[in-house]
Amino acid sequence: MSYLSEMSVTASRPTIVKTGTENPDPVTGLEFPIPKCLNRLRAVAQVVVTENESEETILKAVQGATVLMTTYGDVTRRVIEAGLPTLKGIVELGTGIDSLDIDAAKELGVRVVNCPRYARNAVAECAFLLLITCMKKFAPIHRAVRAQGWVAALEPLKSMELEGKIVGMVGFGHINSTLARMCQGFDMKVQAYDPYLPRAAMEQRRVSKVDDLDELMACSDVVAVCLPLNAETAGIISEHRLRKMKPSAFLINIGRGACVDEMALLALLREGAIAGCGLDVFAKEPLTKQGHALSGLIDMDNVVITPHLAAWTRETWERLQAEVVQHVMDILEGKDSVIYSSDPRLRGQAGCVYPEERT
Repeated sequence: MSYLSEMSVTASRPTIVKTGTENPDPVTGLEFPIPKCLNRLRAVAQVVVTENESEETILKAVQGATVLMTTYGDVTRRVIEAGLPTLKGIVELGTGIDSLDIDAAKELGVRVVNCPRYARNAVAECAFLLLITCMKKFAPIHRAVRAQGWVAALEPLKSMELEGKIVGMVGFGHINSTLARMCQGFDMKVQAYDPYLPRAAMEQRRVSKVDDLDELMACSDVVAVCLPLNAETAGIISEHRLRKMKPSAFLINIGRGACVDEMALLALLREGAIAGCGLDVFAKEPLTKQGHALSGLIDMDNVVITPHLAAWTRETWERLQAEVVQHVMDILEGKDSVIYSSDPRLRGQAGCVYPEERT
């Protein structure tokens, strides 16, 4: 094939842009590499990987692209307009779509697809890890053993049994419904607040529906928050609601950091107003030992932290990459995209289909 012929073939191939480096900083990096996915897509398209996920970087890269793939990318109206007329779809490499201007995408005819199901087990398992680590006082016990080799039966290290304890779930989607099964396996009682899910759907899973969030906060031994971030959920776990919790209760957040008033949570932990918390997410990431508003959490014995890695397992990453390839190919081939998310912001998109059953 001649050089000119090669240029012609390359020019005829669609362009896919993936935001964020494939070589994240080993300490502070927020990017999630998807090498298998990109290698499969390179067989049918030009693939461009940006150095970061800032708006200015994406603005330059998206011009002429057919598909934009992003995790935390600042995908604004300006970005979407810059991708027109070639841009047909945006694929979120995960569940959260709070960094995307969904209204602009709908208005401009660019479909948005996310991947809400690939990590339900992994994230629910992480939530249960945080829950049991908090209740069994594993973190301070382990630290003491690492430092001294042994530790006495001290009152601050006295833990709690799971049996009979009440887990109050804020949101009852893919992840919390999976977490509910795990808790029930330890004979915990589960109740949930989710105004978008009928009572009968919860009762089928042996979960009690609570209509008032304040009530759920007040009567739960563990509050597990797993919500998307939007105008309705931002700050929903407010200081007022945190102060409703029992002094013996724990808060678990594996949804989005900004759903919780994090500064109020830090204050309550310092006061001893609640027993502790387990966190995988923060409004500002990464969390650092100095210079972060929540740095004080890191050295607290009653706080367990995982650095937004709940979904980072071998199995989930195989599953996610396969799902992303399918979404991208559907867009490239002009097929309908299947929207499995129950997030109302993704409803009503042209070129998308919505399975009736919420799984």
